[in-house]
Amino acid sequence: RVDPVSARRIHPRDERRLVRALEVYFLTRRPLTAHFSETKSLLEEYNVVSFALRLDPTVTAARVAQRVDRQFADGLVAEVRSLLAAGVPADAHPFCGLVYRQVIEHLNGIRDEIATRALIVQENKKYARRQLIWFHKEPNLQWIEAPGDEDYTYATTRSEEHTSELQSR
Repeated sequence: RVDPVSARRIHPRDERRLVRALEVYFLTRRPLTAHFSETKSLLEEYNVVSFALRLDPTVTAARVAQRVDRQFADGLVAEVRSLLAAGVPADAHPFCGLVYRQVIEHLNGIRDEIATRALIVQENKKYARRQLIWFHKEPNLQWIEAPGDEDYTYATTRSEEHTSELQSR
């Protein structure tokens, strides 16, 4: 009733965004859509171009697995144990996200470490796919095919080429 545009845009089960839209309304007495429509870019004088790297899915999968291995090697389980021992409740908001939630389940005996690592890798790969789906909806995003290992240099070169192309139009 207070913001029909946001009500149509936000999925009825998206509790976080619904609550945020209502918070904005009750704090400002103005709907969230009014806030968005009045928001001005801080970069108006610039032609902003956004880039995204498109990696081969096998490269992404390997990087996710390497990252999970690094997290465990860097003491992830000990970190969670110490936080819980310090009194942070297992249902605290940060523990609800990927990785921490699975580690808490592991510490509660739901699965062993090998299965926990595999689950974290699987869930992170799903999350990466969801991110790609979201990014594909961005209308002005310029995709760069990235070969894998030298992404930074390759992406920088491709973005400079693309920017030069845009400037010459």
